[in-house]
Amino acid sequence: MDSAGLQSLTVFLRVAQARSFSAAAQNLGLSTSGVSYTIRQLETALGGRLFNRTTRSVSLTEAGESLLNQITPLMEDLQLALGKVSRASMESMGTLRLNVPSAASDYIIRPMLKRFLTTYPDINIEVAVDNSLVDIASQGFDAGIRYDNILTDDMVAVPLITNMRFAVIASPDYVARHGTPQHPQDLLTHACVNYRSAQSGALYRWEFEKGEEKMRVAVNGRVATNDPELICKAAYDGFGFAYLHEEQVADAVARGELVRVLTDWMPSTGLYLYYYSRKDMPKKLRVFIDFARAFLAP
Repeated sequence: MDSAGLQSLTVFLRVAQARSFSAAAQNLGLSTSGVSYTIRQLETALGGRLFNRTTRSVSLTEAGESLLNQITPLMEDLQLALGKVSRASMESMGTLRLNVPSAASDYIIRPMLKRFLTTYPDINIEVAVDNSLVDIASQGFDAGIRYDNILTDDMVAVPLITNMRFAVIASPDYVARHGTPQHPQDLLTHACVNYRSAQSGALYRWEFEKGEEKMRVAVNGRVATNDPELICKAAYDGFGFAYLHEEQVADAVARGELVRVLTDWMPSTGLYLYYYSRKDMPKKLRVFIDFARAFLAP
């Protein structure tokens, strides 16, 4: 049924309940002549009269009574469903579906999850941890979190963390045996643990920046994966240098279990929440964005 047909049934229902064209028109905010025209069109489409009309009264025909009995529960169910959708958009409720990389899960979702769910007991959260860039609209996600340098122009981006840094690390044994690189290009003579995208199959080129100089280095090594924890473990086990988040390796570096190099070449990056449109944003997403930004504020 198209929107015109649904509107016709709504008008029919109001006239049948009020037993009056003028009262139904007032209830719907329409003219009496407009209501009469809609009923005539509906009767023509159905091939029979729905109302007996006199100058003093309006009553249902047998066909009209049958239609009223059949559509009343259906229209009530429809109003209930529309009301739920409207409340979900206006209130802080429902299920928020997010697609995030492992870094966002570690540094954003896990630290704030308990406090957020406690603050908003009517919101459920589903989090898919995926390091590839996902079309959130086609996959049914409300929003995603990604690095600023891989977001496309058609997305609305909200900064969550803007001062993240990466670190190049290796085991002390590897550095003792193979030496310390002094320049990013020196990594080309070393074994490295690569990050390979599960989506595109491409190897990530390590990014470096010092002053005005920027470069990307395509490193080589025996291990490649899209799992940051496995990358860290491979570096810890002596399979070469790895490029990881500073916070992920800070404790191991402090304990002397990993050695950090090229610190003056490491650029800053950020994690951004992204979604497709500012119009009609669900309240559950709005409160999540506001909560996350307040939680992560310095």
